[in-house]
Amino acid sequence: MAALPPWDDLIAGRGCPFCAPRPDVNEYWMKVADLSVSTLYLDRNQTYRGYCVMVFNPRHVTGIEHLTSAEYVDFFTDLHRVSKAVAKACNAEHMNYATLGNVIPHLHYHVIPRKTGDVRWGAPVWTDRLEDMASTKLTDEEYADIIKNIRAALNP
Repeated sequence: MAALPPWDDLIAGRGCPFCAPRPDVNEYWMKVADLSVSTLYLDRNQTYRGYCVMVFNPRHVTGIEHLTSAEYVDFFTDLHRVSKAVAKACNAEHMNYATLGNVIPHLHYHVIPRKTGDVRWGAPVWTDRLEDMASTKLTDEEYADIIKNIRAALNP
């Protein structure tokens, strides 16, 4: 990832790469869909086929503890919709979810479809060192196919 601003700036939302406006496509993601209070992106690393990131849109917040009750309901309604769609579109045998914010402190969820026998089955998807993580890049056609399938599952 490109150099990020200092932590205090990121926490305050200054230079936050997840604050709107975000590009639909960049070296890290490709937009799948706008949801009620978030946007879903397909991660460029597809070691786990269908791995997406869902980013909260209305404002910069660092965690769910900063949401209003209405924002909380809307955000988790989006997450529920996304999780069902990604699981269906990618034939997931299990789903992993993560919200960390240790690199980019803006509310977002990692939505990770898993299959028995994947490269880290039985363990978390992340390793201790980022450089030790598997990275799988696809062709433009393969990314487009995954996005098409997730969109179809989002809008049955």
